Amino acid sequence: MKVEDIKTKERIPLKKYVTFGIGGEARYLAEPRTIEEVKALIDFAESEGLPYFILGGGSNVLFPDEGYEGLVIRMAALSQIEVDGEYVIAEAGVPLKRFILVARDAALSGPEPLIGIPGEVGGSIVMNAGLREREIGELIESVTILTYDGIIEDLPPSELGLAYRSSKIQDVGIIVRARFKLTPGDQEHIDQEIQRFLERRKATQPYGVKSAGCVFKNPEPDVSAGFLLDKAGLKGFRKGDAMYSDIHANFIVNLGEAREEDVRFLIEEGKRRVYELFGYELEEEIVLVENPGGL
Repeated sequence: MKVEDIKTKERIPLKKYVTFGIGGEARYLAEPRTIEEVKALIDFAESEGLPYFILGGGSNVLFPDEGYEGLVIRMAALSQIEVDGEYVIAEAGVPLKRFILVARDAALSGPEPLIGIPGEVGGSIVMNAGLREREIGELIESVTILTYDGIIEDLPPSELGLAYRSSKIQDVGIIVRARFKLTPGDQEHIDQEIQRFLERRKATQPYGVKSAGCVFKNPEPDVSAGFLLDKAGLKGFRKGDAMYSDIHANFIVNLGEAREEDVRFLIEEGKRRVYELFGYELEEEIVLVENPGGL
């Protein structure tokens, strides 16, 4: 496998690939189509001393305004999915919505509460995406990892360090595929549940706007970051084109041409106010990417 054969772009604006719509140029952006291509790209980056960043659906990522002086490996082209009895096997780049609908079409239940969460399978597992009713980690039978030593291995969920909106997968390697064990059900009922969860999400969270999902993790299971931010007066608070949503205070939305520095200002202001008023130190749920070099 030659890295020259892999689809690669230079000096490409990253804001095109993230739901926030924020980010400068990447020195290189590659879209591998196979696990072997992912391995070839990482080998290339390491041999060249080039920093690299694994990008999924870009739904919880804030890139720097000045860009990323390294290699961004976008996993979207790893998009094969199949059903095997009660199992769904999906590559890392499969959109979460597609995974849910493929399961529905096979009359398999389990992932319905995840509808409306943007992103792809790989990133969703790394962050253990979910809500009160269901986390994606609960559905995993095994995950195929490309280790940093270049070995492909299958790991059970017990070895993934899954926790609330986090995992230890990135300590081990890169997700390339996952196998989910689902429950046979009634297709019509599954579809009704999908619609119910989707309508609830649309009613309680900003939907169809440029954002990166929840900004902060809940500090305790029964303490909502959104509630604390609301009580701290952050709803509707803005800097430039970045604003705390007036629908749900734990979302920052890009009203047009928001910049990274605007979002970071809002994040720090939210953390400061919540700590001063309630004593909680909020932790970011979104990934704040640092530029490894100057453009």
